[in-house]
Amino acid sequence: MTGNTDDTPAPPHTQTTRSLGSFEFERGGSIPDLEVAYETYGEHDPEGGPEGRGNAVLICHALTGSHHVASVPTDGDGAAGQARAWWDDVVGAGQAIDTTEYFVVSVNVPGSCYGSTGPASPHPDGGVWGSAFPAVTVGDWTRAQRRLLDEIGVEQLHAVVGGSVGGMNVLDWIRRYPDAVDRAVPIATGPRLDTQLLGLNAVARRAIRSDPDWHGGEYAAAGTHPDRGLALARQLGHLSYLSKASMARKFDRGESDYDVASPFPPDRPTARSPTTRSSPTSTTRGRRSSTGSTPTATST
Repeated sequence: MTGNTDDTPAPPHTQTTRSLGSFEFERGGSIPDLEVAYETYGEHDPEGGPEGRGNAVLICHALTGSHHVASVPTDGDGAAGQARAWWDDVVGAGQAIDTTEYFVVSVNVPGSCYGSTGPASPHPDGGVWGSAFPAVTVGDWTRAQRRLLDEIGVEQLHAVVGGSVGGMNVLDWIRRYPDAVDRAVPIATGPRLDTQLLGLNAVARRAIRSDPDWHGGEYAAAGTHPDRGLALARQLGHLSYLSKASMARKFDRGESDYDVASPFPPDRPTARSPTTRSSPTSTTRGRRSSTGSTPTATST
């Protein structure tokens, strides 16, 4: 769904990448040049905004999302899957985050697969980084975003907004740079995972690493992709965050509105456990939700 459907002129839009130079990761390791992909919507006014402290709003995307927050006239058919314009209902001309009033910035995080440097990026010595890419934390995302904002001349943020792990990114912003943020809007998130979710993530990582196509993390060099392991990991992820109402729609032992082909054999019904309506993650309103992610998707 697109947000702005009237004849309002589209605000200025930038979609590009920028080199931030060498980058040290919090858990060790470094890369000689971190390149980040980012988009901006609207015009920056350092003296704009409701309080005259600037009109910049940083949008932090979720783990498998991208920096492509809202539709623009040059989209054509638009990006596919998780890289599509995912927040059209909120960001755009006339929307809650109005790009005719605010300067919206969204940065593709380090380690992602949508344009910023990550495991699939070229290694200085040849090939790709693969499993040699350093472990990435939410704090690394925040620091990279701060460096990018400094590069493009944004000092003060009217707001930082994000959901899920993007919400953790928001919380990290107000922890690291409290004086640079006037408003924080963390959505559906928390400051840390509890032990149950840590356990589910550990099993999800094991599912990916057990896929024969994983090749010890060097699947790109092998010309494969651990789709089956990713699908299992994504199923575990869905079980961890679906609401009870969503679970009832998927598991009420009836026919599913969202059935799609699954790479796994169907469960056999038993006297005590009739067939449920669908796999917990084979669908997300008709979209495949697993194989568009990088194998690092459950490692944070």
